[in-house]
Amino acid sequence: MDRTALKQMLDGGYIDGYAFDMKANTFTMRVDVLDNDGLSSYNVRFEALSHFLFDSESRGIKERLELTEIWINETPEASASEEWTVMISMWDMTHVTIRCTSIVVDDDLVR
Repeated sequence: MDRTALKQMLDGGYIDGYAFDMKANTFTMRVDVLDNDGLSSYNVRFEALSHFLFDSESRGIKERLELTEIWINETPEASASEEWTVMISMWDMTHVTIRCTSIVVDDDLVR
């Protein structure tokens, strides 16, 4: 999968489920996106994490987590550590920053 497609696919979707697995060193999330063609669901897995930061200014109860934007801040080719640096922004002023060696969407490796 091309890395530019990742942003186009996920922006504006809802995070339906997520898990941080310390033993497997992964962060996974299921993102549901409603568009003109209907509902699409994507399973996104960040593998071999070296950094995971959750930052939120929201203090309220969240019924739904809306993924407003996903940024690829650094690619493996441009990184000294050969890792992806990704920031996920949610509508309620919440951000997740991840550094990992690979990103997989529905078993398709992002390149």
